[in-house]
Amino acid sequence: MTTSSLNPLENVQEPRSGRFQILALSGGGYRGLYTAKILADLEAEMGGTPIGRRFDLVTGTSIGGILALAIAMEIPAQRMVDLFVEHGEEIFKKRRSFWGVWRAPYSPVPLNRLLADKDVFGEQLLGQCQHPVIVPSINYSTGMPVVFKTPHHPDFKRDHLHRLVDVGMATSAAPAYFPRHCFGNSQYVDGGLFANAPGLLGVHEAQTFFARDVKDVWMLSIGTLSSRFTVDPRANRRGGTMDWGGLSPAETPKRLFGLAISVQESLTDFIVKHMLGEHYVHLDDELTDKRAGAVALDKANAAAREVLLGSGAERSKAAISNSKIQQFLSHAPARAIFHYGANAAPKV
Repeated sequence: MTTSSLNPLENVQEPRSGRFQILALSGGGYRGLYTAKILADLEAEMGGTPIGRRFDLVTGTSIGGILALAIAMEIPAQRMVDLFVEHGEEIFKKRRSFWGVWRAPYSPVPLNRLLADKDVFGEQLLGQCQHPVIVPSINYSTGMPVVFKTPHHPDFKRDHLHRLVDVGMATSAAPAYFPRHCFGNSQYVDGGLFANAPGLLGVHEAQTFFARDVKDVWMLSIGTLSSRFTVDPRANRRGGTMDWGGLSPAETPKRLFGLAISVQESLTDFIVKHMLGEHYVHLDDELTDKRAGAVALDKANAAAREVLLGSGAERSKAAISNSKIQQFLSHAPARAIFHYGANAAPKV
């Protein structure tokens, strides 16, 4: 794996003990408004305290990656809710694309402009994050997965120089929806292709780079409303374009991408439950058949907002009375140590 090696050969840290909390945020396009609403409500429950101050590590993919970066920068979650409510339809405004044959149906410009606003990321760098964060993407130029990381380990020497905007755009460049994001002479696509639910990456990071025993790891995972992609038994079973995409060839990669991120999330949830047991809490909802039709990765209209915000509010209402959630919100992490960048610990 590039960018930040997953096989450290040097600077192995001594094992440490004590509760280590991870916040893991899934991808899902505009459905991430549900995630943002839950985060905003949890911050409100804490009297406005940034939720990043309650976790030792934050990880997120695609829209979850953008939210993870915002949390690591202590940008209020309610601000992210407001931004996606106000600008969602602009981000997912279809452009002429000849049915997706020649170019992606959505321009990256509105999202890029939104993230580059001074009230969001501006020109700030990954090394300016106040809390440890990891965000997956795929370097399509090399065909390798990458995990962008804050410099919370001595081996992580370069990622801190990347702009937050570039990391956010790289993790959320969903194939068949947005063009690839290019920076540093490489082309990147959505990290959801291999880690849409990044919980496993978080556990690995805790064990390998924070030197934590898995028995000390606790994880709060937040989804983007479960949407399972299943077959229509009335459709033909020959596996061609008509089977997967119907009349539009552009729907085929979208369907495949949706299926991939859906089954990944289920598998990750299953494995992390086995790894962490009672130390794992997953917040998500399965939509009813009527409401499911109102939401999708690229639906940002009034009906979608109503379902996402309403479902998020109901889920957070139940969560804040849960004793395990209260434990997550009362955790006091050890002070993060950064080795490079703006927040690097002073040399002694």
